[in-house]
Amino acid sequence: MKPGSKGWKKFMAKLYGFGAAVVIVGALFKIMHWPGAGPMLVIGLSTEAIIFIFSAFEPIHEDPNWELVYPELAFAHSDDLDHDALPAAGGRGRNSGGTGITEHLDKMLEEAKIDGQLLERLGDGMRQLGENASQLKGVTSAAAATDSYVSSLQAASDKVSSLSEAYERASVSISGMTSNTQEGESFGEQMQKVSKNLAALNNVYELQLKGSSAHLEATEKFQGQVTEMMKNLSDSAEDTRRYKENMAMLSKNLTDLNAVYGNMLKAMTISRD
Repeated sequence: MKPGSKGWKKFMAKLYGFGAAVVIVGALFKIMHWPGAGPMLVIGLSTEAIIFIFSAFEPIHEDPNWELVYPELAFAHSDDLDHDALPAAGGRGRNSGGTGITEHLDKMLEEAKIDGQLLERLGDGMRQLGENASQLKGVTSAAAATDSYVSSLQAASDKVSSLSEAYERASVSISGMTSNTQEGESFGEQMQKVSKNLAALNNVYELQLKGSSAHLEATEKFQGQVTEMMKNLSDSAEDTRRYKENMAMLSKNLTDLNAVYGNMLKAMTISRD
């Protein structure tokens, strides 16, 4: 079996696999202090030494001649290379490809039926959305804020539903258009108005939440007072029960004392007779 042949490579792959397994098992016996750790470690290290001996006969790996596939690599370390020669052809390709990309983009827009009127309708819908959302500024109470918020969102939902189809067709091509800066600025302004209106609505809800928290605290305080009063009443009932028991005991003691005095009087009367 000649080093470097197919059979040699298969043999070395199996030798590396089985040999590494024996080395790991020997090290595991030594680390865990299992019985037979010494002989297992010797076997593992000997196997590793044999693997190193066989690996010394492996042929050196030769890199393929990549210059045949990429001729530029032949001049990678040469000072005589004309660096302007190679990019020249590529530059013409890029220039000619630019016109093709533009024509392809125009064709895509025509097939999607995206024109100025469609974008104008999109801008009008966004402006109506901003106007509907701006009505939320007139909120003065929690109930009014909820009603206005629901009605405005309903109107906005209707407008967005009518524009969803047009937006889906235009969303793919809008990212590559840089000339329609005015429409983009108008859209940004409308979105800022929506953000401000939503911030005002959040403030109203925060005020309502604070009022609810204060009411909850007052309720908890009242409940604590009621609990304390019930506890006092329970203590009073316990004291009343003890008082009743003491009075019963006192009555019993007085009855016994009366009986004793009665017996004494009877005895004195009998002795006089």
